[in-house]
Amino acid sequence: MFKLNFKSGIRGTYNVSDNPSFVAEPWSVYPGKHRSNGKLVSVFIFDKTKFESQVNRLCSTSSSTKNPKVIINECYELIKFEVNQLSKLKHPQILTIFEVLEETKTKFLFASEPIVDNLQTVSQKNLDDLSIQKGLLQIAKGLHFLHSYCSIVHLNLQPESVFINNQGDWKLGGFRFLQNLNEISPSERENFYIMNSSYVPFANLNLNFTAPELIIDSTTNLNFANDMWSFGHLIYYLYNDHDLLVNCFDLNSISDYKQEFRKFEMKFYNHKPSELKYLLKNVPEKLYPIFPQLLARYPNDRLTLDHFIECDFFNGSIIKAMWFIDEFSTKSIDEKLMFMQGLLVVDPRTNENLISQFPAPFKSSKLLPLLVDVLVNEFNVLNEKTILDPNTDQLICYSLDIIMDISQSLSQLTFQDKVYDNLFKDDTKKNVSKIATKMLMSSVKVRLTLVEKLSIIQEKTNDKQFIELFKKMLDLVLTSSPKEIQQSEDQKQNQITLQDSFLKYLPNIVANLEFPYIKNTLFPMLCHVFKTTTILSTKLITIDMFENLVEKKIIDKIIITEQLFPIFQNLKSRDKRVVGTVLSFFLRLCKSTHIQLELESMVDTVLPQCLSLAFGCNDCTQLEFKKFMSITNEIQKELIERKLSSLPSTQASTTKFNDKSPPTTFESLLQTQAISDAPKEFPGPQTKTIMQPSRPAGRSPPINKPLQPSSSSSPIFKSNQVSNNEYGQQSSTISSFKPLQNTGSSYKPLQASSVGASKPSQISPISSFKPLQASSVKTSSPSFKPISPVSSFKPIQPTKKQHSPSPNLTLGATSNPTADRLLNTLQSTFDRSQKNNEDEFDDFQSANNSSGGTRSSMKSNNAMKTLPNPPITTNVNYPPGFNSNVILAPKVSSAAHTNQTKKFNSELSDFI
Repeated sequence: MFKLNFKSGIRGTYNVSDNPSFVAEPWSVYPGKHRSNGKLVSVFIFDKTKFESQVNRLCSTSSSTKNPKVIINECYELIKFEVNQLSKLKHPQILTIFEVLEETKTKFLFASEPIVDNLQTVSQKNLDDLSIQKGLLQIAKGLHFLHSYCSIVHLNLQPESVFINNQGDWKLGGFRFLQNLNEISPSERENFYIMNSSYVPFANLNLNFTAPELIIDSTTNLNFANDMWSFGHLIYYLYNDHDLLVNCFDLNSISDYKQEFRKFEMKFYNHKPSELKYLLKNVPEKLYPIFPQLLARYPNDRLTLDHFIECDFFNGSIIKAMWFIDEFSTKSIDEKLMFMQGLLVVDPRTNENLISQFPAPFKSSKLLPLLVDVLVNEFNVLNEKTILDPNTDQLICYSLDIIMDISQSLSQLTFQDKVYDNLFKDDTKKNVSKIATKMLMSSVKVRLTLVEKLSIIQEKTNDKQFIELFKKMLDLVLTSSPKEIQQSEDQKQNQITLQDSFLKYLPNIVANLEFPYIKNTLFPMLCHVFKTTTILSTKLITIDMFENLVEKKIIDKIIITEQLFPIFQNLKSRDKRVVGTVLSFFLRLCKSTHIQLELESMVDTVLPQCLSLAFGCNDCTQLEFKKFMSITNEIQKELIERKLSSLPSTQASTTKFNDKSPPTTFESLLQTQAISDAPKEFPGPQTKTIMQPSRPAGRSPPINKPLQPSSSSSPIFKSNQVSNNEYGQQSSTISSFKPLQNTGSSYKPLQASSVGASKPSQISPISSFKPLQASSVKTSSPSFKPISPVSSFKPIQPTKKQHSPSPNLTLGATSNPTADRLLNTLQSTFDRSQKNNEDEFDDFQSANNSSGGTRSSMKSNNAMKTLPNPPITTNVNYPPGFNSNVILAPKVSSAAHTNQTKKFNSELSDFI
């Protein structure tokens, strides 16, 4: 839909809705909002184009009508007169004009206070008895102002002339036919003529609400009593679902009115007030005595507005309270305090206060905005360093109480719009008063009122909004503001009540807080309150809060250990209530599966503290002391069970405390005997083959350097014969091996298999070395076999000579040159630098044929037996010419291998 953007006038100042709220002839009423300040208004618009076309069409159908331009001009004058009178007359019960009449080529328009309905368009469900009662009083007040202070007769009092604003107040309008008696002579009043012959409906009076003396009588009598007749018919209309006492078919027909009035006259005037029930129907019985006076046939017999306002119908406390609220701004502060205190008083018979008896629209639309404005105005003028005077402080507290009471029946959206945004949300703009901050810093009494209503605030706001407000008030609730350091006794008592109330409600909030805030801000604040307060009730509630945090699994072991235990250790109070509460907390802490404090911490911190508290309490009875000790014993029992559960169930496991201690009994000796040992993983050689390890550049192979064992007290081999070789080293003929007699080892000697076995067995590491018994060496078919590292070496016994073992010579000691030479030779292979493939094979040959001295030293041995291969790892990269299974066997042709074998056999024969 295309919408024009107006740069001036009412439509340039306000955003006007496209759809009207309702229609009140001749106006269509649209809701509007100020473009800059957001102020709400209602914009009355009269469409001139549409109206003129209708008048022209009506005049074209009848030749006896006036000139259309004359009718149009008369109607335009009525419209201008109405708005002009509304602009002049100012009263709370008269429609307030914000923007005066604006005329364009196509429109008449003006802006008023926001209105939502009139009495003709309002829904009947929104009109309860109290709302009607209050509305009638407001209309009576408005008419009283016109009659008594302006000498004006309304003359158009009907449902379309009474508007309802957004606060539920009834406002007088429809001033098209106002008659100022000061401007009319007495003779003109008696001969007042009603122009009721226009073709335009809104240019004629509504005869259903017009007094009979203005129509039926030969001499008209313009008087205030004319409005009282209309007012009586309006009352009947409101209480009887828009029914009418005089119902003309044609609102402009005088004859119809006379006929309908005769019917009414016969029914009404010949009966007593108590007999009018069948006619008045739903009109309240309190109005029966005055209704005949309102609808008296002659003006001089009718009731005046002063008598109507003072009748018993408006004598109830509720209606008077509602009327006091309408005039609240005109009352003194003492009257305001007395009235607000009365609103909050609970009737013991009904268990309700007066506020609950107000109509819901009145509370949400009238009373609530009024009190919010009171608070905003007070805090706008309040300096943060200024101390409130007692009356203003009490006024703010009463206002907050009533606002929270009304808020219970509001929806969450309405509460946020009307209450939260105005009172509890600080405006982030500069130079704008921060209402929420000023409210919290105003006084202890104000904060106490807020804390007592926290449940309502939490219910009506989302978590983010409530947590924001909670964080603002935390410091000021648990401590005092700087300007409240010097407190009176009443303020100190209020501060104590404030802390206790806040701590009691805190469990309902803490679950929604983030953990870092609890750890770094909230919990330290609670600890500070517990440590510094001298109020017993505050201490007890704080301990309960600690227990609640543990029960809800909100705090952890670190917070308890670092922040809570220190303040309990410094606890000076030995009051029996404090002692009992702390002991109960310790018991819950001990049984908590979430905290799981260390056993040592519980023994060192909790248990001594429990005993100290129990024995330090001197104001308890014997029964109470026994209860303290019972809790302490339960804690001790819990700790004992935890200790027992951590200990082994049998004595067998105690022998593992020191693996190096030798067995002293038969049982302990059997415990050292392992059924099977898990193989230990030794790191493999860092070279490509065992015989060609890499060594750092420039380092010579230590072939002739004997390997010195770390200790001579740990013999490995035993030898019989010692000799010197060409290098001056001692060598021995290995004749036998004996197992190491060490109780710390767990190997078992095994029977040696034949040296000539086709598949050598894999040997375990030296820590579990298993020697073999000597056996004959098959020399008939010697073969060249790879040797394994010394950790898996299997010695071979000679066949030629047998020597008795020397009891004082152990193979592997420094006096065993043969073992030294063998180990040094193997060690030298690990220190060699990496060469190319051909050099590696040549080094291998030269290692076996190095000199004649080596062969001569080998003659003292009966035979040579190769050692089994170590386990081959898959990640070893073998040099060219070697396979993956036999480390020292090069991959050569079969002929070359045969020649090599023959050559080696011949050399071996010469050696033997």
